[in-house]
Amino acid sequence: MIGVTRRSGLALAVLVSSAACAGAEPVAPPPAPAPTAPSAVAVERFTPVERRPVADATTTAREVVVAGRTRAYRLHASPGAPALPEGRPLALVLHGKGGSAEEMERHSGLNAAADAAGVALAYLEGVAEGWSASPEPTDLRPDPDADVDFARAVVDELTGASRVDPDHVYAIGFSEGGMMALRLAAEHPDWFAGVASVAGQLPGPPAEVRPTGPIPVLSIYGDADPLRPFDGLSTAPADTPAIGKEPPKPTISTAETVEAFCRAGGADERRREEARPAASPGGTSTSRETCANPDSGLRVVSITVHGGGHTWPGGTFPYRPAVVGATDRQLSAADTAVDFLLGG
Repeated sequence: MIGVTRRSGLALAVLVSSAACAGAEPVAPPPAPAPTAPSAVAVERFTPVERRPVADATTTAREVVVAGRTRAYRLHASPGAPALPEGRPLALVLHGKGGSAEEMERHSGLNAAADAAGVALAYLEGVAEGWSASPEPTDLRPDPDADVDFARAVVDELTGASRVDPDHVYAIGFSEGGMMALRLAAEHPDWFAGVASVAGQLPGPPAEVRPTGPIPVLSIYGDADPLRPFDGLSTAPADTPAIGKEPPKPTISTAETVEAFCRAGGADERRREEARPAASPGGTSTSRETCANPDSGLRVVSITVHGGGHTWPGGTFPYRPAVVGATDRQLSAADTAVDFLLGG
């Protein structure tokens, strides 16, 4: 769908204009105007990004120290210096709860999708197979901002090495990783040019997260998800299968999640596409809803997988359908995410 071009997506830019009059006596500056609401939605254009495929990308294991703790990630990128003076686009990839960076790389199909578009990927490794997707501390995650700091540290390291373009940094997440991607988008829209979430929703009470600014968002969600229902999860049912090392976190519904980002982006123009016929094995089908801001070009897209479970469409994850539900085989979450983020 739509990517974003920002003058600076990772730093706050302040423009100051001044004038001097030769020979004139100093004049006191006029009173400061009353504070007004940010106008970023009105003036910022979200535009497509040119695709420049790579054929020599490899994956290397890397580490970064964050607040005295060593964190690991897997960088999938062209090994040489970037062919572009501004660097390549970068997407942080966040695995699901109970998963790993290696599993996400092996089964998501993102490497092929990213190589075809010229995007570098950083597969981040969560602590204890999960993420601080909610700002509420837990025994395993006493610092709920540790993963936020980890994401920022990886971006800073790679942009500092001139390997990637700081104006085109994205996040892609699955399951709890999708929740983490949405938290990053909500709390730090100026860090990212867009995010894609599969089977992820925004955290709900008691530790709510709501968008603080405009950002393109793609949501892919199965309406028959048996683990984290389409309508949200206030408390985990007693018979919820144990996945990972912590109980599920409360979330709001998929519709509420998408609507929150639509409002934050001033995206009032709505469009709905009818459901694709259920030709996929398992009887799943998809429909798409888009909200857009015609002034800025920002879009928020919600793809519902009808009959789909807590799964990554088109992926090869070795999860039992009896536990996670059906996987749609016609839609490629990997291709769709990369296409959306770059503006296809």
